[in-house]
Amino acid sequence: MRLVAEGLSRSFGTRKVIGPLSFSLENGRVLGVAGENGSGKTTLLRVLAGLIRPSSGRVVFEEDGMSLAPRDASHALGWFAPDLALDGALTAAENLDFFAAVRGLRPDKGAAERWLAGVGLDPRRVADVPLRALSTGQRQRVKLAYATLHDPGVLLLDEPGANLDEAGRAVVQKVVASQRSRGIAIIASNDLRDLALADERLALS
Repeated sequence: MRLVAEGLSRSFGTRKVIGPLSFSLENGRVLGVAGENGSGKTTLLRVLAGLIRPSSGRVVFEEDGMSLAPRDASHALGWFAPDLALDGALTAAENLDFFAAVRGLRPDKGAAERWLAGVGLDPRRVADVPLRALSTGQRQRVKLAYATLHDPGVLLLDEPGANLDEAGRAVVQKVVASQRSRGIAIIASNDLRDLALADERLALS
């Protein structure tokens, strides 16, 4: 995978939030996006994810030297954010099975349990529990499982260490290390522990 941002900017009305920014990332690299609250970290990730359009510039995703069409690029992305809304009435396993189906995956019966175990959760304790009944840290781990269940080529992590204890942060480290082996990761945070996982930093102001 390769990600290229060219002259990327985003404004809301007359207020410019980010840009213009130009950078590129190759397979196996992790970029940390740093900045104070309100500096545009989340906005940048949302632009990269295609959730909002840039005011100028463009984002290109390449695989094996070929540019991906927008639909293919969206399937190659994994998205994590503290405010990511999963269905609180569904169990952790049901949420993961549902979103796997949305992505066109055909997981076997035990896939959700394996995804939960991959983020340090005991499937015997959480798989059949409604998501809203789990602790904040447990829900964050389920969201990490959601973001990575399709082995994305590009993983976008917004404040991945938020609401996590030390064991949870170790899971984030594991997730980022795994992502290195298959693609690219971008971590937006003002927490130095998150940014320490990156190879290089982009500072927003």
